[in-house]
Amino acid sequence: LFQMKNRLFIFGANSYLGTALINNLKNYTNIIKVGRSIDGLYFDLESSNPKDLHQHVSNGDIWIFLSAVSSPTKCEMEFDYSFNINVTKTKNLINWLTKNGVKVIFASSDAVFGKKQGISCDEDVPMPLGAYAHQKALIEKSVKNNNLVKVARFSYILGQDDKFSSLVKISEERKKTLDIYVGFKRCVVLLDDVISGIDSLIKNWNSFNFKYINFCGPELVDRADMAKILQEKFFPNFEYINKEPPEKFWEGRAKKINLDCKNFTKILGRRPKSINQI
Repeated sequence: LFQMKNRLFIFGANSYLGTALINNLKNYTNIIKVGRSIDGLYFDLESSNPKDLHQHVSNGDIWIFLSAVSSPTKCEMEFDYSFNINVTKTKNLINWLTKNGVKVIFASSDAVFGKKQGISCDEDVPMPLGAYAHQKALIEKSVKNNNLVKVARFSYILGQDDKFSSLVKISEERKKTLDIYVGFKRCVVLLDDVISGIDSLIKNWNSFNFKYINFCGPELVDRADMAKILQEKFFPNFEYINKEPPEKFWEGRAKKINLDCKNFTKILGRRPKSINQI
């Protein structure tokens, strides 16, 4: 059981999700930001040594591992660099942390199922599409038998100030019509559900006898549907045009990634919300 004396480390604290967790996990008195900024514990995945953490972490702490080279394009273009960080250095750090009794929640991606047809369940073997997805899948495989690691496989997270909502907001402010590519479908998950899921996972770690969790919404959502809902609910003057994307857009991208949310439902104690409930 996670005790309040245990520390909660958020690695990648300045990321979208990292910031949201820090702002919303109010019940934890001992949250430590980790990353390359000066307002927390400094750790650079590329150059820092895990042993430098020895005086900071202890048995029973939890480390939320969000840090990565997360741009699929950068992972393709700079493969060796991204592999070193996303696989070699990540593996080393996870091994070191868990050897010291630290529990790790590793942030993976729905992209590990980019080549899979139909619905992908939590325990299914990944079929990654693209370098970024392959790198995430390698970490998923490497922690398979490590009981101190849980894998949170995120679909697109929709919430205040996510990338897509921010783009819509800026387009409305600038009175600029946005091209929305149709046919791009993901099991979009609400930020509130992600935060609730992480909170439940921390508090009830030993109650869940599974490792892999698809953090996803209950149904496939087209990018065009996201635009419509955001327009109706928040940005009434937002204008957009639905377009078929050019073939080049699909290079290294799956048209749809359909996930089952069985384990996520268990963690939440209910079905995840649909994006209409944002």
